[in-house]
Amino acid sequence: MNNNSIKFNIFKNGSIAGITFIVSMVMKFIVRTFFIKFLGEQYLGLNGLYTSIIQVLSLTDLGMEAAFAFVLYRPIAENDADSIFKIVKNLKKIYEIVGLLVLIIGMLIVPFLKYIIGDNFNQLNHVVLIYFIFLATTVSSYFFTYSRTLFNADQRNYVIANINFFVTMIGNIIQILTIMYFKNPVLFSLLDLLITIVSNLLISMRVKRYYPFLSIPFDKNKVKLSYDIKLNLIKNSIGGLSNKIGTIIVFSSDNILISMFVGLSTVGIYNNYTMITNSISGLISRIIQPMTASIGNMRIIEPEKSIALFNKFNQLIYYVLIFIMPQLFILFPPFIKWWIGEKYVLSMSSTVLILINITLQLVRQPSLTFIDAYGLQWVQKWKAIIESIINMGLSLVFILVFRMGLDGILLGTTVSTIITVSWYEPYVVFKYGFHDIKLIIKFTIDYCKRLLTISIVVLISWTLTKDISGEGLPFLILLSLTSLGVSVMIYSFSYLNFKISQNK
Repeated sequence: MNNNSIKFNIFKNGSIAGITFIVSMVMKFIVRTFFIKFLGEQYLGLNGLYTSIIQVLSLTDLGMEAAFAFVLYRPIAENDADSIFKIVKNLKKIYEIVGLLVLIIGMLIVPFLKYIIGDNFNQLNHVVLIYFIFLATTVSSYFFTYSRTLFNADQRNYVIANINFFVTMIGNIIQILTIMYFKNPVLFSLLDLLITIVSNLLISMRVKRYYPFLSIPFDKNKVKLSYDIKLNLIKNSIGGLSNKIGTIIVFSSDNILISMFVGLSTVGIYNNYTMITNSISGLISRIIQPMTASIGNMRIIEPEKSIALFNKFNQLIYYVLIFIMPQLFILFPPFIKWWIGEKYVLSMSSTVLILINITLQLVRQPSLTFIDAYGLQWVQKWKAIIESIINMGLSLVFILVFRMGLDGILLGTTVSTIITVSWYEPYVVFKYGFHDIKLIIKFTIDYCKRLLTISIVVLISWTLTKDISGEGLPFLILLSLTSLGVSVMIYSFSYLNFKISQNK
């Protein structure tokens, strides 16, 4: 596969994933609006809480998906059907075991739900039943994960994106009708389960169509992996597990801590904000996810071009943030008020911390993508564990000692990210991926300049709009256009400087 093919695959997968994701997010907003109107903030908070609990359970997959994707890059590039067959069959077998483990651990959590949920446990109906449906939705996915992994590694992400899009759209329409006529959270959750099962079944059928050799009966002795592949899988899986622990404790624990120390209603209100920020980060992830396989292929075919791609990748994220962050800062309060009501608007301090956290997570994307593509999970095996310990410790201190509530939980995430992963992940890429640690100095300087520039754009946008009053959609459009104008001017200046620096 040449460089043009790699670029085409990145564009094809990224554009399809981006378009389908945007439309899906619009539908998700509509579904949430009906959910809040007919079921209320308590059930909204319950959904957010259960999502976080299930994410904690997903620790049991040991980060195997990224590890298996990494070892698939070379046999796919070399059209080695035998090796692909062996790797996929082992992945399928492992995930079937993982699915059963998730089910068992999930069942063991049931007696503790009343302590996590608090007073609302006895006030809401069908609390345990809804949890079981959430658990079933997650467990069912593990029996099809191998299909997604193979498509992702083979740069066929568009297949997954198309199937998920059409099944989810139809499912969401049925969910809206169900909420309106039945007002039943159990039926809503059951439809989520049905959407997941149908999507996975269709993706699995497509895998058999694209890779017919996977349907051939096999001898267990003939699918044993070589020692080198096993070692690679074990090491990267341990590194992947470490990263999962960090990610889950840093983010999924937020909803659990909010439920325990602040209240289930606050979980629902907070999740309205994170639904928007997660939609944005999800869109960016969907667009750049196909790059992981392409970068893995480039590492094998044209490794000398990887550093230039990494720099462009970071520059792209910076440009995206210049436009997104001022818009979110200016529009969050009036948009939430217009969308679902003033009682769902968080304080300015909470809003600022939410936006700082999403910014810090997005600027990590290039480094995380290259770490996955280069199979460097083992190198950073302790990073996420240290990050998660610091995060949990700081959050509890801010909550219990300083009584900061939601702000304390968010601040714990901010501080732990800054002092751990924000600098260490680029270090891993430059030292172990590019083998040129000297470049980290220039990268760090550029990194700080970009964050400073984003902060300045946000400050200018806020200064120009803070005295503008109004309400409704016209008011939101006016604020957006004002902020957009500032972003365009800063972007033009930054882009010109970037081109000049490239030509030097």
